[in-house]
Amino acid sequence: MDLNTFLIITSILSLVGSFIPMSNHKIWWIRGQAFLRQWYFFINLSLFIACIFMLPQNTFSVIILVLLFGGMILCFIDIIPYTSVYRQEIFSVDDSDSLETVDILVYNVLEKNDRYEALLELVDMLDPMVVLLMETNESWEKKMMPLEKKYNHVVKEIREDTYGMMLFSKIAFINKRIDYLTTEPIPSIDVTLQINKKYIQILALHPKPPIPGEALTSQQKDLEFKRAAQKLASQSNEILQIVIGDLNDVVWSKASKKFKKQTGLKDPRVGRGTFSTFPTYAPIRFPLDQIYCSRSFKLVDLKRMPDIGSDHYPIYVKFALPNIIS
Repeated sequence: MDLNTFLIITSILSLVGSFIPMSNHKIWWIRGQAFLRQWYFFINLSLFIACIFMLPQNTFSVIILVLLFGGMILCFIDIIPYTSVYRQEIFSVDDSDSLETVDILVYNVLEKNDRYEALLELVDMLDPMVVLLMETNESWEKKMMPLEKKYNHVVKEIREDTYGMMLFSKIAFINKRIDYLTTEPIPSIDVTLQINKKYIQILALHPKPPIPGEALTSQQKDLEFKRAAQKLASQSNEILQIVIGDLNDVVWSKASKKFKKQTGLKDPRVGRGTFSTFPTYAPIRFPLDQIYCSRSFKLVDLKRMPDIGSDHYPIYVKFALPNIIS
């Protein structure tokens, strides 16, 4: 295979990967191409430069160049919001001492992970108001019992199929429930807290990932997104909202962008970075553990915590509550 043929074949493959996530197909390998947006941008850019200098000047090469440029722009539009040059959706506050705050630790523990003490130490260090754990089975439930001394309010569904969830809170729940937003037995946790006179709804999600061995399509995940969005949109504007969890989707995917639009929620990562949490064992990582919130919140802190044994990094967020809800 000569160099020109290699460039053309590679360009076609890169273009397919760049454009195909725009379709409505739910097959796992099609939806999964959106995960690689960052990498397709750099691949398209490299191929665009290479083709300018190496392909013969004819109509076909011009078409390839135009398509590569379009693919590059398409990927750029998706990833640029998650850089520091973009305008933030949730603004920062430097001093939270005079403000009411709510802070949350989100962690997919990995069911087979046995570094229980590392998580207990992390919780002790951060001392968050709310802790969400996912993939919690009976072993994790037993080992996390020390948390219940500090966190008197717990909602949990313990499972052995990687879809267990536990949500701990220092503040009593006004409302709490475990929902199944689709026909499959995949739980979500929905709680409401009251801090002073403000109500905060926290919705924790962990839909099925569209990968072989879990689900061959994104049907369950997309339906869970849709029904979660409907639930959130039906609430009073006086209720502040936070969505957290391992959403098994990247922040720039078609489904994630639709979820944001339907709910009106904002992403504290916009203008700051991707804060990619999965996988811990590879240099290429994806922002699967997501956080959305009402526009009235201000951000005090957002950080990815160190690896403590799972294939996901924990992620920590601290919000300042607004004086007036807008």
